[in-house]
Amino acid sequence: MRPTIKCIMCAAAIFLIMGASHVFAQYKAQNVVIVIGDQFRHDETWGDRTHQYIPNIWNKMVPNASTCVTFYGNPSYLTLVHLVVLTGSWKDVRRLEPQDNPDQPTIFEYFRKGLGKDKKSCYFITSKHEFNFMDYSNHKAYGEDYGATVEFTKEKNNDEELYDKLVAYMKKNRPNLVVAILGSVKSYNKKKVPEEVERFRKGVVGMDKVVYKIWSYIQEDENYKDKTDFFFLNDHGDLIDHEDCDDECKRYWIVMALGPDIKKNYSVENKWRQVNICPTVGKILNFPTPYVDKDAGVMTDFFVK
Repeated sequence: MRPTIKCIMCAAAIFLIMGASHVFAQYKAQNVVIVIGDQFRHDETWGDRTHQYIPNIWNKMVPNASTCVTFYGNPSYLTLVHLVVLTGSWKDVRRLEPQDNPDQPTIFEYFRKGLGKDKKSCYFITSKHEFNFMDYSNHKAYGEDYGATVEFTKEKNNDEELYDKLVAYMKKNRPNLVVAILGSVKSYNKKKVPEEVERFRKGVVGMDKVVYKIWSYIQEDENYKDKTDFFFLNDHGDLIDHEDCDDECKRYWIVMALGPDIKKNYSVENKWRQVNICPTVGKILNFPTPYVDKDAGVMTDFFVK
């Protein structure tokens, strides 16, 4: 007995529905939180065998995380790499007017337009007041109508205040996409003045506590626990002792990810860069990122599936 056209159409419909369910169920996270540690250098963190300045991150987070020990920057750029994380592109890093809104769409715009989300659904906060232009771009297909909710700390570089504001916003508005730039660490130059080095190390210790507090809050809130993928990375991690820093030297960036979609206690040596964060988040939350750089691929090796 031959199947009727109606039966064939029904079978095809069931197949498509099952296939679609599989695609959308591929990632468990409904939220992504990205934290960028400004001046969180490699030397006193991942590069220090004792990890004495990052006890919370190293002992409580890394064992449950995926990390990349060869996370590269770009030797030509050391400024505004925070923007690279948000746009997935190097095109806006060097500009005549550094604090103009970027030309490349940000992750907030991709997220809101791609998923039809409102402004409360994505949140950008920083304690570095000079980063007041990263919430949306001048791109003709996106722009301010798809920007993030933005907040700054009253006191510049106060990450404890940032934590309080971030938690208050997350409790009230339950955003699905959160980006925080921590600014409390003040770096030192190559002369290594003892007072500056000591101040820097204290700053790293404080940032370590804030990063862990943010992750702990996620684990305690029923709206975010087991539903959130978390990324922590730095802006640049070049070795302070290197006079001439080539591409190999610039591999000392830091990236760590935790969450229901992320492998635990896993380390990879692929050559990932900051441009890979934006499309990776797009993959998790299922929104397109059409204008990222051509080499901005998804960090699939971090994923459980």
